[in-house]
Amino acid sequence: MRRIPLLLLLLNACQPAAPAEEAESPAPRAQVRVVRVATQVIDDNISLPATSTYPSKSGVTAPLAGYITAVRVRLGDRVAAGQVLFELETKERRALGREAERIDPSLRGFGLVTVKAPASGIVSLLDRQQAGDYVLEGAPLCTVAESSQLVFQLSLPYEYHSMAANHPTVNILLPDGSRLTGTVQAPLASVGTSQAEIYLVKPNNPQGIIPENLVVQVLLAKAPHSAAQVLPASCVLADETLHNFWVMKLINDSTAIKVPVQVGVQSPDAIEVISPKFDPQDKILSVGNYGLADTAKVTVLP
Repeated sequence: MRRIPLLLLLLNACQPAAPAEEAESPAPRAQVRVVRVATQVIDDNISLPATSTYPSKSGVTAPLAGYITAVRVRLGDRVAAGQVLFELETKERRALGREAERIDPSLRGFGLVTVKAPASGIVSLLDRQQAGDYVLEGAPLCTVAESSQLVFQLSLPYEYHSMAANHPTVNILLPDGSRLTGTVQAPLASVGTSQAEIYLVKPNNPQGIIPENLVVQVLLAKAPHSAAQVLPASCVLADETLHNFWVMKLINDSTAIKVPVQVGVQSPDAIEVISPKFDPQDKILSVGNYGLADTAKVTVLP
C-alpha cells in the first residue's frame, strides 16, 4: 500500500474550505400605492380648440403735438384705468424751459401732459417705445386690449349645435395645464367654410394675463354617465397604440396581477372602466404600477 507523504497531508489540511454558495438575495419589490374603484357621475365630453381674443380694444393717441419724455409701460403689461402710460412735453415748453414759470408762477406745469389708460386691460400694441420721439397730435401711442372683454372664439361643427344651446358652462384647458370655467354665448351670425358655427366663450374670473391668440381646449359635455365605474387616470395603463388598456390589481398583500380593461369616458383626472366590474373592495395600483409585469411582487406603501 502506497503511503501519502506527511507534508502533502499537512498542505491539504491548511487549504481554506471552498466558500459555500451565497444565498440568492430576493429581487427588489416595487413600492406602490392603491385605490379602490369609485361609482360616480362622469361627463362625456368632446374637446375642441378655441383661440383667445380681445374684441374690445382702446387706441391711445397723443392729445397734442410734442416730445415723449417718458414711456411708463411695456408691451404685454397689465394696466389699470387711469394709469399713466406716457408723458409729453410741447415744443413751446421745451423752448421756454423754466422761464415761463419764473415769469408767471401760475404757468407751472405748462406744456406738460400725461397720457392715461382709458380702460383696464393689457397693452397689446406699443407704437412708441422710447423717450425723445416727436409725435403729432392724434399719433398712435399704444393699444389697450380691455381684459374684462376677454373671450375664446370656438369653431363648433354644426352637428354639435345642440350642445351649445342654453348657454352651457364649460371647462377651458390652458396649455400650461390650468383650467378655467366659462359660459358659451350666442353664436355669431355666420357659418365658416367647414360648416361650423362660431361661438364666443366668456371665461369666469380669469386669473393672470392671458395673451391674445392663445390656443386652448374647450370641453363640451355630451351627456353625463350616471353610476359609472371610475378610476384615477394614473391607474389605467396602455400600449403604444392606445388600443389595449389594463390595470394592476392586488390579489394579496404582495402580488399584483395584470387585468385588461375596456375604458369609456376619459378626462385628464379620471377614466371610466366599462368592464370588468370590480368589487368595491378590490385594490388597484395607482402609483408604482408603470412597467410592472403580471404577478409582480410589490410592497404597498401606507
